[in-house]
Amino acid sequence: MRTDIKMKPRQKTRSIFTYLYAASFIGIVGAIILFIELTSGYLMQSDIDSFVESSGIHVQSYLDSKGKPGGFYERINQSRELVYYTHSLALIDDNAIAGKNCTGCRMLTSFQGQDVYIRDDKYFSSAFPIPDTNQFLLLTEFEDPFELQQEWYEDPDTHFLIMMFVMIGLLLGLLIYVPLVIVNKRVKKLLDVQKQFGQGNLSVRAETSRVSPMKEIADSFNYMADDIESKVKQSQIFSYAIPHEIRTPLTRIQVASDLLRREDTQQKEQLFDQIDCYIEDISLLTSDILKLAKLTNQSGEKSIEPSEISLTDLCQTRLDLMSDAETKTLIVKDEIRPICSAPECYIKLVIDNLIKNATKYGNGEVRVTLSDSEQHWCIDVEDNGKGIPKDKQEEIFIAFSRLDKSRNLNKGGFGLGLAIASQAAKNAQLTIHVDDSDLGGAKFTLKMPKPKS
Repeated sequence: MRTDIKMKPRQKTRSIFTYLYAASFIGIVGAIILFIELTSGYLMQSDIDSFVESSGIHVQSYLDSKGKPGGFYERINQSRELVYYTHSLALIDDNAIAGKNCTGCRMLTSFQGQDVYIRDDKYFSSAFPIPDTNQFLLLTEFEDPFELQQEWYEDPDTHFLIMMFVMIGLLLGLLIYVPLVIVNKRVKKLLDVQKQFGQGNLSVRAETSRVSPMKEIADSFNYMADDIESKVKQSQIFSYAIPHEIRTPLTRIQVASDLLRREDTQQKEQLFDQIDCYIEDISLLTSDILKLAKLTNQSGEKSIEPSEISLTDLCQTRLDLMSDAETKTLIVKDEIRPICSAPECYIKLVIDNLIKNATKYGNGEVRVTLSDSEQHWCIDVEDNGKGIPKDKQEEIFIAFSRLDKSRNLNKGGFGLGLAIASQAAKNAQLTIHVDDSDLGGAKFTLKMPKPKS
């Protein structure tokens, strides 16, 4: 039985920038058309104003020339109409004649009490009253007989307007095109970085930008890439380190078990105690691995609600509980009363593991100091051990890391305490920094943001 499966053709994708370019072009053309439409009405009103003002000048000239021989008053009363190059003037007794006798005229507007007519969408006509009389001065525009007839595409004024709009369009297009090109390049770079990251290059990062939203996108990708790279590396470390860590106590258990089977073996009770210790080591290792895995899976989640914590009381309690050093001191600088808002379980994990680390690798002295800066509360956990080399201060937060030559020769442990502290601090959005202590050992500084007032 054969079944034909019809595959849907893959639709060709189009770049968003193509749509942006098209929208910008349409917007510029639309703006030019809208500008022409709006300015045409404005220019028409300007022409009407000039026409009415010119008519008022003629009426005043008619009144001023009254009684003057050969003046405007005498000439228009004799001929009843005077014709000039661009308009004609006539004396009429009825205002309605302006509209009735105007061939092809239509009523345009009523301006300052006068009806203004327009002919052929170009020339105006209107009758203006002469003060203290029943007569009207009819002003009619007409085509200048000396004006050269030419098509619109031959008109210099039209050429000027077209060039002006073309230059404005090109300028606006350039102002829109350049930012779009820059953003387009940054998007392509980000896509290339994502492709490399997807192909296994976990160390590649996006180039940051000052332009929003590209800055937020790049920062978000880099944060995601950091988190994924950290989890992948941790997963690889777990896959290699866990069998190695378990192999050692299992081998010792096997050796002790073989010795116990021999009849000539003495001190069997000690061997049983050693087996119990090795089993406890495996149990502690399993517990720490599960704890770190749980913290890693909770990274970025906000399922645990923060609570108000008195850092002075918390540090004193954890110092008394977690440290058996000969000298353990809590110092609160400047009599501050540090209160922070954070998940208490995460804070306890961080402080407990830092104090246990200082107790294990110090030489009998642990000091916890509370201080503050402008925006943070600071907890310094110090010991008087051998310290941590500068080139190893980042490595110690990696799971199963051991600095045998400098820190923990014959100290035991599995190298998970600081990894747990680091992950718990990350989940609580806190930071841990390591430096040298004036006691001679290492100083771990935990920074917590102060509550916003």
